[in-house]
Amino acid sequence: MIEEIIFESYGINPEREEAGGKYPSFISGPTIYSIIPLGEVNQDELKERKMMADQLINQGDRYVADFVMANHGGFVSEAEEQPFVLVAVRTLHEPRSHQLGRKVAKFHYRARGISEPIKVCSRIGQWKELWEQRIDQLEQIWNEKLKAHPNNPFEEEFIATFPYYMALGETAIQYLVDTEIDDTPTASDSGTVCYDRFTSETWNGKYCIKNPFEWIFDHGSRDIAEWVRHHYLHNQHTYQPGVSTFMSDYQTIGPLSSFSSRLLYSRLMFPIHYYEVVEEYFSSPTEARANELEEQIQTMANTSTYYEEFLRRFYEIAHIPSKQLRLPDVSWL
Repeated sequence: MIEEIIFESYGINPEREEAGGKYPSFISGPTIYSIIPLGEVNQDELKERKMMADQLINQGDRYVADFVMANHGGFVSEAEEQPFVLVAVRTLHEPRSHQLGRKVAKFHYRARGISEPIKVCSRIGQWKELWEQRIDQLEQIWNEKLKAHPNNPFEEEFIATFPYYMALGETAIQYLVDTEIDDTPTASDSGTVCYDRFTSETWNGKYCIKNPFEWIFDHGSRDIAEWVRHHYLHNQHTYQPGVSTFMSDYQTIGPLSSFSSRLLYSRLMFPIHYYEVVEEYFSSPTEARANELEEQIQTMANTSTYYEEFLRRFYEIAHIPSKQLRLPDVSWL
């Protein structure tokens, strides 16, 4: 059915299905196509995603999926009353783990300079508000559980640990606010294309597909922080060489400004990994997943001093000259 619609709408003959990705995909000739279902059609959002993709393609990124225009002259088609967009990229193979930091920096560099403002997809300047909302919602749950008395090991651990992680989050917010007051962004601090959670898995897989529907527009320190956080959490005792290499490679394109360094540090300090575990637990997961989350919160509680040590030493490990840039310390870490 969908093959017929693709042929009718685009004149493309799907040769074989490509499984394993986030979106339904197929190959035709040397190109891989992904079908992006749209919950609702927001023309402003689509325009921004196309602008971001065009910028990167025009700057030479061969892995960015481009919008495919349909025979009717637009980008949105329908299958069974479900609107969708088709995006395409050539099936290029490359060892993508090599110098990943440098590849991320080049991606950020190429994505700067979009001629029109990005609004719908932007998260620039919103961290403080979003972080405060997150803490407020969890504090409300914490108060409710405290009054009702915890009735399982996860709730007991949550009651015991949340005040510490709330304080850490509030310290991160203060560090962010001080940065925005005291420091001045440079040209390299202008907005760029980012991912919600960039990790070493983001560009992995059989084909590297940089899909515009997985992007947001933000400060580049977002991607750096999320890669570093993910790497640390999966390599708690052996993270230093990987972080050091990634940060060195990233800074071969250009050293981080003091503003970037401080934004990066505030994001690392904000314990989103803890908050997400709690949020998922209280959104009624399966019993098996609830058991996994219980293990995760206990591990975090038992290793919180390791994370403090990681934060204490981060600038040094990341080759960021904190004294030269006059970056403030967090005294209680």
